[in-house]
Amino acid sequence: MPDALPQLCCGWRVWWAMTHSSLRPMDAFDPTEPAILHDRITDTIITWTADQADDYRQASRPGEDGTVAWKAYLFDGWGNVLGG
Repeated sequence: MPDALPQLCCGWRVWWAMTHSSLRPMDAFDPTEPAILHDRITDTIITWTADQADDYRQASRPGEDGTVAWKAYLFDGWGNVLGG
């Protein structure tokens, strides 16, 4: 099975990469704590400082595949800031 499968989304072909195994699932993410988040759309790590925890709680939308859509991001995993 390949690591990435093409998906058609809104007329765009998107390649979904597997989330790094060291990242935790989004259903265990606490937006009030500092963390790093992986954005699947841009394949980048975002540093989370908890300043937007209230907005995240109100506006984020969980996906059936374990991702969370929030603003322009599609988060698919998180980790502690210092790896702990």
